[in-house]
Formats: sequence, C-alpha cells, structure tokens
Amino acid sequence: MRLRALPAPDFLEVALPEGCVCVISDDGTPLGGALAVALTARGWHVALCPPAVDATRLPEILEIPGSPAVFIYLTSPGEDALFAAEDEARLKQAFLWAGHLKSPLTEAAQHGWAAWLTVTRLDGALGLHGGGSPVAGGLFGLTKTLALEWPEVFCRAVDLAPELPLDRAASLILAELHDPNRRLIEVGWSEAGRVTLEAWGA
Repeated sequence: MRLRALPAPDFLEVALPEGCVCVISDDGTPLGGALAVALTARGWHVALCPPAVDATRLPEILEIPGSPAVFIYLTSPGEDALFAAEDEARLKQAFLWAGHLKSPLTEAAQHGWAAWLTVTRLDGALGLHGGGSPVAGGLFGLTKTLALEWPEVFCRAVDLAPELPLDRAASLILAELHDPNRRLIEVGWSEAGRVTLEAWGA
C-alpha cells in the first residue's frame, strides 16, 4: 500500500432527519467538546457520551432525546506501543456501538441522511508512518465493513495527525462528514495535506 494525495473534500449540505441526534463517543480530550460545540452551532442536536463506556451501559446511554442518525467515534492519540490495552478496549467498544446503532442509523438513512465516522489519531497517514498503536487501525477495517453492510449510511474512517491544533482537527472532521463522495472510506490528514491509501500499481 502507498499514500495518494487527495484534494480537499467538496461540501454537501446535510441535516439530521427530524427528531434525530448526533452521538459523539468522547475520547477524554478537548476534541469531543470542541466538535460538539461546532455541531450545536449548526443547529444539530448533539449527545456527547463519556469515554470508556461499559458495554452494559450502552442501552442506557442510547436513551437520549431523539434517535441517533450520526455517530462519531473519537479515539485519543495512542501509546506508540504494539497492541496497547486501552486501544484494544476501544476497538472492542466500537464493535459494540456498531451492533447497537445498526437499526437506528439505517432507519435514519431511509428518512434523509445518516453517518458513521471513526476518528483515530495515529499519524495522519492511516498508520503508514508507524504512529500510534496498530490496534487502533482495526477501526479502519470495521468502517470498511460497515460501508458494505450499510450501503445507505455514509461511512468514513478519518486519521488525524496528533499535532494538528484543536480547532483545525474539529474543522477537518466536519469537512469529512459533509463530503459527498461515498466511495472514499479512509482518509488521513496532517500538515502535509489530505491522503488515502491505494495499492501499488493502482
């Protein structure tokens, strides 16, 4: 695999279906709050869930005002260690969220628009430069699988370089969320720009 440079995404104006909310799984850093503020300023109803939610509490967390139409899963910068325990736990948690959100997200898509977005902070190059724990890269595989299983739902995995400023990181997440290109699943952002992965010879 190699990196391929991408232009900045186009912007598609989207709105939550009536009675729906955007759920953000916080990562314990200021990014979750900044993203929630930015989305609320756009008129979206946002539910910011605490990090490390135990699986037994997922049904409780999902008892929020409105049905989830957008889910954004944030992960903090990794420990730069192989198979970091925290990253592995977060990956398992993402699979649990996917199980609980399949029905509401696919239903919301039938009434307008729905999205699943994962955000890692490996190296801004989808792990190709060796940043962070490789376990976090499992989120890329999960998102690609969901894109196949939920074709009506916008699915994207975004990897941000950890050194990106907070406001910049939040704005890039919003930009990817509004990209009309559904064929693009994996995107990395660093100060060098926007990239994706492609096979050699492609």
